[in-house]
Amino acid sequence: MLDYIIKNGLIVDGSNSKPKISTIGILKNKIITDIPSDSSAKEEIDAENKIVSPGFIDVHSHDDFKVISDPKVSHNILQGITTMIVGNCGFGVSPFESAKEQMSALYEVKDSKIKWGNFEEYFDVLNNHKMSINVGVLIGHHTIRRHSLDDLNKTTPNNTELSKMKNIIIEGMESGCLGFSTGLVYEPGRYSKTEEIIELAKILKKYNGVYVSHMRNEAEGLIESINETANIGIKSDVKVEVSHLKSVGKDNWGNSDRALDLINKYFEDGLDINVDQYPYTARSTMLKALLLNGTFNYKNKISPMGKSMPNEVLLCSVPNEKSFEGKTLEDIQNVYDLPVEETVNKLLTEISDKILVAAFGMDEKDVRNILKNRLTMIGTDGIDVGSKPHPRAWGTYPRILDEYVNNLSIISLESAIHKMTKMPARKFDIKNRGEIKNDFWADILIFDQKKIKDNATFINPKNGPTGIEYIFVNGKKSVANGNILDAYSGTTIRK
Repeated sequence: MLDYIIKNGLIVDGSNSKPKISTIGILKNKIITDIPSDSSAKEEIDAENKIVSPGFIDVHSHDDFKVISDPKVSHNILQGITTMIVGNCGFGVSPFESAKEQMSALYEVKDSKIKWGNFEEYFDVLNNHKMSINVGVLIGHHTIRRHSLDDLNKTTPNNTELSKMKNIIIEGMESGCLGFSTGLVYEPGRYSKTEEIIELAKILKKYNGVYVSHMRNEAEGLIESINETANIGIKSDVKVEVSHLKSVGKDNWGNSDRALDLINKYFEDGLDINVDQYPYTARSTMLKALLLNGTFNYKNKISPMGKSMPNEVLLCSVPNEKSFEGKTLEDIQNVYDLPVEETVNKLLTEISDKILVAAFGMDEKDVRNILKNRLTMIGTDGIDVGSKPHPRAWGTYPRILDEYVNNLSIISLESAIHKMTKMPARKFDIKNRGEIKNDFWADILIFDQKKIKDNATFINPKNGPTGIEYIFVNGKKSVANGNILDAYSGTTIRK
């Protein structure tokens, strides 16, 4: 007897092939596709007029610590994510003390009795800790640099420091990490030279790991940054993933064409390169990082993180002053009666230097252009912190399906599902997931295409979607009609 039979659903299997109506089963934690007509199950689900797809794989998560403090990770699972990859933008989870300090730029890591000495121990913690979804891990450059260098502003580590970083990467990859990430616009990775990254990325080759990069410049230096990222992949002979590809700042709108042409050329020349994207025209980051990168210096056109006007910057998380959350930087200017850079400095020095913001600055035409590209996958880059987080943390995947598949027809349903499932599984070498296929792990989503809608907005971001009826993680029913069940059937994804 099967655990579940899901009948009459339109199977969009993740492979980008044409959908078909079929019946599948779940036995223990695996998918069964060959169902005899007389089969029975503990529960039957009639999925007529519904879509049955693989669970979504979020290639760009920052919930490294949150999966421990909040094992439901509600903002992820409610939107159909059954696997997330943490450790992005250089913010890695090990070594612990350096990780805790580095991650504090994004959110407070509360004191906990649960600690780990290395990646192997982090995996052990997760495996002995209930969690609602599966977790894969990247090694973060910021964190290992913070641990290994005596001077974080140093551009070139000495041989001893370089060896320390290499040893951490080796331990991480031996433990099952999926790759290595950088955030070359943030502290302290921004001080590193290309040669350092190449030396570290070379280690990934043995393990078929992926080099994942929040590039050095996503504005006027976008093309140069793509060349640097691709060059790192070529010189180290490893797969490359460009994080949250965008072209920021009005002066740079329209550059997605050049960027994609270049990335496609690298791909055609043999480099295994992909990009990921969240479907919004606002990015989200630290207010301090925007200041350091010249976002509010309007006299100077150069800003690696692009320009945004004060009325385009929304305060998401403001430790010590929750009443500021949801206000724009222009609102705070009116309170302080100061120019924009002085307002930002006052916020950072007198309120908190850990303020997170959502900053508008991308063109919708570029968003659509990137989404359509054959090499683009989907990631939330979600940071569910404060009362007004960027809605991508809660709404990325349903927004793709509602706005860009249903309303605008930018991409087909099967292409969208492919970008969310099989494509990331292939990229990160995640075995037996990302497809509705016999004997694959039963990470399954059942949703109503006509009703699916993201309800997360910039005004009210902490809202789950409508239209998703069931989510299974490793064969366990984990969400039913918008309610998270106490299944906690997630596991670690290890090479």
